[in-house]
Amino acid sequence: MIVLQISSGLGNQMFQYAFFRLLKKHHPEVKVKADLTWFSWNDAHQGYELKKLFGINLPEAGPWEIAVTSGQFPHTVFGYRYINRVLRIFDQGYIDSHCVDEMPLKDMISFDTRRNLYLTGYYISEAYYKDDLDEIRRDFAFSAEETSSSSVMAHHIQSVEAVSIHVRRGDYLDPVYEGKFDLLGEEYYRSATARMREIYKNPHFFIFSDDKEFIKTAFDWMPADDRTIVTGNTGADSWRDMYLMSICRGNILANSTFSTWGALLGDPEGRHVIYPSAYILGTDSEIKTINGWERL
Repeated sequence: MIVLQISSGLGNQMFQYAFFRLLKKHHPEVKVKADLTWFSWNDAHQGYELKKLFGINLPEAGPWEIAVTSGQFPHTVFGYRYINRVLRIFDQGYIDSHCVDEMPLKDMISFDTRRNLYLTGYYISEAYYKDDLDEIRRDFAFSAEETSSSSVMAHHIQSVEAVSIHVRRGDYLDPVYEGKFDLLGEEYYRSATARMREIYKNPHFFIFSDDKEFIKTAFDWMPADDRTIVTGNTGADSWRDMYLMSICRGNILANSTFSTWGALLGDPEGRHVIYPSAYILGTDSEIKTINGWERL
């Protein structure tokens, strides 16, 4: 059995789902299930959104299945601390637990599936999703009923040569993450918008952020007629920003899986995407080989 942990915000959940599909594809003989218990004790972000937004029903691992693959009972099952210690005695012979964020695809395909596997990570490498993007886009199609309330902004975007700009701040400002994530500054966005003006004849920039107050003035260096600040999509409606990014013709990404999916879900024809050279401080981001994607 393979159990894959699903956790964190929407963008990360989407990468984890793409990896789940890959596991099913390469290991059809093995039962693959999802551990969703992270959302029962962690209230960060908007909870588990794959089912709510896309109708995706992953087969869910129960407490015992999580225990025999990971060596520990989930946080939601109380009173089993001693059993967890006992289970760990058998880890080497029965359980294999991996964090596979940077694992080469060939190694993932060659997992020893005779052992129980518990996998945790974010799986953002394009090797995990690039070959199946058309199918994944269909799985992640926002319903017309859900997107109808964004129709005014969507019409505005579709009436111009729209380029999205995403500014990720939010939890990156939390002291917990101090020194980990790069807070992209004006230099990156100035360079990216200048590059987009070379690509598109008359781009209009739509600015998205989880820090709505910050972006009210952060782009005052850009002519007012060239930009629209997108507000209102907060909390449970935050996903609407991803949808609106996806219908833009070009995308300037933050170091965020959220805006990465905003670009990946859109029509690739004629799309140019600029992404930052570093997502985590001191670590270069992966060079994408997707047509039209440019690292800056």
